[in-house]
Amino acid sequence: MELYRHKAYPAPAREALLRQGPLAVEVANRWMLGWPGRVRTLLEAGAYVPALIAQVERERDALSQPGNGHLARHEIAELYGLDAAPPAP
Repeated sequence: MELYRHKAYPAPAREALLRQGPLAVEVANRWMLGWPGRVRTLLEAGAYVPALIAQVERERDALSQPGNGHLARHEIAELYGLDAAPPAP
């Protein structure tokens, strides 16, 4: 999976994001497509990478729970109270 608008990220943030793996790219793409203003603000504040890592950890944990194999990702997100949006700056 390619990182959407990869040039919008400062190099250190982009590199840190890519080191987190495919789920991080998926979350980053969702955030950039849905909330580009929030992403920009988080990047400018230096809060983007920690927020992304925290979201990836929450999603990874929810997706790895046994018994969720029959659910779609959006259903798992709803079940575990995960917000699709990045945190408000």
